Amino acid sequence: MSRYIADYTINKPDDLIKFIAEDFLTKEGFRQTVYKGETVWKKGVGAVSAPQFIKLQYGQGNVHLEAWIKSFGEHGVTGFYGALPKSELNSRVQTLVRLLSQEIPATQAPIPTGATAADSFAKESPTPAPVPVAVHNPTNKATISIVTGILSILTSLFIPLIGVILGIIAISTGRVGKQSTAKGLASAGFVTGIIGLVIGAAIWILNFVLSFVLAIA
Repeated sequence: MSRYIADYTINKPDDLIKFIAEDFLTKEGFRQTVYKGETVWKKGVGAVSAPQFIKLQYGQGNVHLEAWIKSFGEHGVTGFYGALPKSELNSRVQTLVRLLSQEIPATQAPIPTGATAADSFAKESPTPAPVPVAVHNPTNKATISIVTGILSILTSLFIPLIGVILGIIAISTGRVGKQSTAKGLASAGFVTGIIGLVIGAAIWILNFVLSFVLAIA
């Protein structure tokens, strides 16, 4: 399946669209790069999961969005093949669209107004009026990180492979969660994920070595 492609009428200034989109993509771990001559946002390198790509173009209140994973070709956000990374990317796309489509007063210029609208958009103006703009706050990733981090330590002692997998999840979600207001929780999950990953990998390797030694003894 080819890329997911959609067009949306956002009816917001280009600089506001740019701010919300870049804030979201950066917090989710995407980095801007050039792919086949196109300027896109990319997350991942393919070592653990298929790299995810988002291409965003906007102008005059309209947004053109493309999304795909790369694994033996380009694939959209639905379908059986690569279901997990596709589902993750599809969720990100829907979240981004919701943020871009939020209702804001059309006559005012949004500026930062505190923790409930952290990192809000600011229009250049000598006397801007504060208007809250919702931006991405991935506290759910912080929660997932601490839970999987603790579980990775516990399971590594008995099922090392599961502990390694949970550790990787805790590290990945913790990295994103540290961009939220639950930064402390995410940091704890990130650290426990590393500990669980190291313990699981060490026990896994030790078991393999012992099995090999016993086999040739």
